[in-house]
Amino acid sequence: MKNLVLLFCLFCSIVLNAQNVPTPVPPTPPTPPTPPSAPAEDKKSDTIKVNLGDRQIMIIENKTKKSDDEEDDEDDIDDKDDDDEMAPMGKHDKAHKENSNPMKKKKNKGADVGFLNIDMGINILLDNKVTNETLIDDLETKPFSSWSWTLNFLPTKIFLGSQNVMLMTSIGWRIGELTFRNKLEFAHDTAALVYTKNSSINRSSFDFHHIQVPLMLYFRSDKISGLGRIGFGVGGYVGALVHQEFEYKSDERRRKVEVEEDFGFETWRYGLSARADFGPVKIFANYDLNPVWKNNDFTNLECGLWFDF
Repeated sequence: MKNLVLLFCLFCSIVLNAQNVPTPVPPTPPTPPTPPSAPAEDKKSDTIKVNLGDRQIMIIENKTKKSDDEEDDEDDIDDKDDDDEMAPMGKHDKAHKENSNPMKKKKNKGADVGFLNIDMGINILLDNKVTNETLIDDLETKPFSSWSWTLNFLPTKIFLGSQNVMLMTSIGWRIGELTFRNKLEFAHDTAALVYTKNSSINRSSFDFHHIQVPLMLYFRSDKISGLGRIGFGVGGYVGALVHQEFEYKSDERRRKVEVEEDFGFETWRYGLSARADFGPVKIFANYDLNPVWKNNDFTNLECGLWFDF
């Protein structure tokens, strides 16, 4: 009986100990391996480092071929260089001029001074104010033998706020001629015009020189394609007589005679003038307001072409 009680107590002790034993902790699963870190791209290095757990692997690559992106970039650079080389030099020069001093602007000139202009025309003796018919018939001239030349030195254009509006002036030396149809011989050192008819004279004419200063308001257009500029101006002039001579050819002595004396010409010359140009064609006209000689009312009209050098 005693033995049965001891076995029963032992059994109860074992049961109680079994209930007090803690539940065993399940085993910890193994740690997964560390994934390899992304290699750092170094454009200047050919070495790649890979970390696998506690190991480090180095991969060395020999670059023998360029990547597609690098090739595309280099192709773009080469194309740009080729385009720059093929660009016209004028474009680069223009860009250089614009960038060299962008604040500098072209200024319009206030005046323009040249060297020489030439007026070439004919003299027409006008008798509209003369009442003596005999005098009109005797002093009839040959227009296309009565030439006129004017050398305009230092022709000056003064621009009035625009290149198309200007004042024009110069210092002119005028050389004029009047050739008569009749055979006339003129007396000299007289206060007025005195002449006689002489059948032995083949040709008689006057030569006279003036120094004069013109002043004109002139308007011109911009350049027109295929034509040039169109312009028109009006003004006046004043001058002084500096030389006069009578020239004739005689049958008796077969010689040409020039007499440099006073033949009654007016000392001062003044009048109205007009000019026009249509591209390369330039015309002018000068009308004297004063008489040619002191004792009559003959006036002179001068017209022709002018050449602007």
